Amino acid sequence: MRILVVEDEFLLAMNLENILEELGHEVVGSASCKREALDAVDGADLALVDVRLTDGATGPEIAEILKSRYGVTVVFTTGNPEMVLESSAGVGVIRKPYDDTMIAKAVNYATDRHEGRQVPTPPMLTRIPVGL
Repeated sequence: MRILVVEDEFLLAMNLENILEELGHEVVGSASCKREALDAVDGADLALVDVRLTDGATGPEIAEILKSRYGVTVVFTTGNPEMVLESSAGVGVIRKPYDDTMIAKAVNYATDRHEGRQVPTPPMLTRIPVGL
């Protein structure tokens, strides 16, 4: 899968990129704000999106644009999951802090959803109750 990382904490973004590449995915870009995310989205299938970024709590808005304009499947990665539980833009939420295994399971789940498969939600992922 081609994945966009939207995370403003540099070390977390680098770690996510490393995890994704080790899992065999291609990271199409990394962004720390809305403008960077929209500039880097080209060709992404999935996106891991934090809620609070350098330009504020723009993660939900970014996710909505990624989904509606580009068909990108979004998983939120945040310490504030309550901020996106009503969002129709993501398929789930991973609470920070997360680990490699959680990211792998979330990406597998998002890949299945992106490809139209209905699969059980991994236990560490809070499922957002709105379909793709």
